[in-house]
Amino acid sequence: MARVQTVDPKKKKSNTVPTQNPKSKAELAKTNPKREPSKNEVMFFRIGMSVIALTLVILAIVLVIQYFVKQDEETGPFDDYISINANDLLVITQEDEYGVFGDFSYFDGKEVYEDLRTVLYSNDFIYVYFYRSSDINEELETAILAIEGLSDMAFLFVDLDTETTLFETPGLDHLNLDDTRDNMLLIFDVNAQEFQLEIRVSDILLEINKL
Repeated sequence: MARVQTVDPKKKKSNTVPTQNPKSKAELAKTNPKREPSKNEVMFFRIGMSVIALTLVILAIVLVIQYFVKQDEETGPFDDYISINANDLLVITQEDEYGVFGDFSYFDGKEVYEDLRTVLYSNDFIYVYFYRSSDINEELETAILAIEGLSDMAFLFVDLDTETTLFETPGLDHLNLDDTRDNMLLIFDVNAQEFQLEIRVSDILLEINKL
């Protein structure tokens, strides 16, 4: 009979690996001290922040410029038609040395007045509508833009917001312009040498609807 040899459990070799205690956070902090940034790193950081700040400033300036450019580019309802200033109106309606109103020869040969000269010489009636671009009467706007063949008529526009010296211009007294009105329509019958001024919106509408 074979003899079985027993092994003393106390003498049996253990295969387990003794656990090691992890280092504490305090010990890790001591072994890995916080590194201070170098001078180059600080310099690059400052440069980067300066570039970002400059970019934001430039962007703000561009946005402001675009805003004002957009405001300037906004068109009014009558911008596609002929606008005149106080001096133009004076030339169109003033009396010459022979007692005749409306000597249009002033506009001859001047390229900037080519469109104006064309309608003045080809129409017996001249209409001048005075309005304020800051407060346009929508009813009058609709009626005027609905006129058939408006571009071919001598229908001229004067913006009272830009022509601030109109009522102080010498030589326009015979037109009896009313500086308390925001809308007026002057009708000049060239052949009859007569002027008619409408200052009430209802009366202006009546005259416009006749066209």
